[in-house]
Parts: sequence; structure tokens; C-alpha cells
Amino acid sequence: SMKDMETDIAPGTAIGAVLPREDSRDALVGPFETIDALPQGAVIGTASGRRSAVWGKLPPDLQIKLLRGNINTRLARLQAGEFDAIILAVAGLKRLRLPVIYTPLSDAVMPAAAAQGALAIQIRTGTERADALAPLFAQLNCAETQICVTAERAVLAAVDGSCRTPLSAIAHLDANQVHVTAYLLSEDGQQKFEARADGPASLATDIGNEVGRQLLDLCGGRQFLA
Repeated sequence: SMKDMETDIAPGTAIGAVLPREDSRDALVGPFETIDALPQGAVIGTASGRRSAVWGKLPPDLQIKLLRGNINTRLARLQAGEFDAIILAVAGLKRLRLPVIYTPLSDAVMPAAAAQGALAIQIRTGTERADALAPLFAQLNCAETQICVTAERAVLAAVDGSCRTPLSAIAHLDANQVHVTAYLLSEDGQQKFEARADGPASLATDIGNEVGRQLLDLCGGRQFLA
């Protein structure tokens, strides 16, 4: 997935196409229609620093516990009663057509990770065969998704390029203008910094970099992430 793809991709490769984006929201998986419906002391499972940090600002009686593994492993642990609810990406649940009960969380409640819900095709470059195939992959590209994902990944790259950073970046395309909003949180969620920028879609990388630099200025630099 794009979310897990390094900001600097391997030499000799390129992103050949970005496919149309699936739902970019997070899902509250379990029999609760809202966060407010969670019982006192509820145990919530997630492996994401971003999600943990956002939930650090929520009612203090909620407990965040680390939950690693693939989706089936995580769902099995939920069903076994280890957690009251878990947080997963809506895109994964939809793509795998998993019959689970969940509630999508709005960006206002749980701002999404950079490039969440987007899939990239990574291709080799520099050989005759690779160069011949590249135009075929290019036909699969969704221009709007590519622009938004490029801006979001540029925010992440400017801040530190790690998927462990409690950072959200969300871009929207309106006419030919890209609008980027990003949030950087402390691990406990008690500090939250917000930055925004917009401009022509052709400058998506520059706009994302600018938002990332704004966040670093606001938080006092990279030592905030240490």
C-alpha cells in the first residue's frame, strides 16, 4: 500500500501508476456506532502511532493497546474478546470484502494517514523491457489520486519520512488547485500542530514540502519526533 511505501523508493524503480483511491478513512471495528458509545474503560487495539496519538486526546478512560498482525489476525483477537474495538483502514476492509461491522470515522475525529486508501504500482526502470512496459502502467494512472498522494507523501518526507510518525496529511483537488491540510501530534496526543497550504496541482510536491516545513517550525524541529 502507499501508506507503507517508503518516501524514498529503491533505486532502479519508479511509481508506474497510482490507482483510483478507495475510501481514505479509518474504521472503528466493533458493535459501536460512535466513539461516545464505547463503554468506560474500553480497550481499543491499534498498531498506529497516529491513531494512538489522536486517541490520546479522547476520554481518558479509553485504553489504547498495541495490536499488530495482518487484518485476519487482528479481527480474530477482537472476536476473542481481547479488545472492545479496533481501528483499521476502511480501504482494507472494503478491498478484502470482509463481512465485519464497522463505523467509518470522519477526518475531524481521526485524520487519515498520508496516502491512506491509495495503491501504487512500483515498476523497474532502466531496462529496455521496463521502458516498454512503463506506458502500459501509465494508462492505469488516476491523475487526481496521484496529485493528492504526491502532496501528502511530500508532507511526510519533509517531516521525517517514517510511517511511525503521528502525522496526518490530507489533500483535496478542486479544479486545478490542490489543498493540503496536515496535523502533527506528540505521542501522547497532548500537543497538536496544524498546517495548510494550497496551489496549482503541478506543484503538489512543493506544496506538500511547504506544509511539512510549517509543521517542523511549529513543533520546534525534528527533536520533537525523537
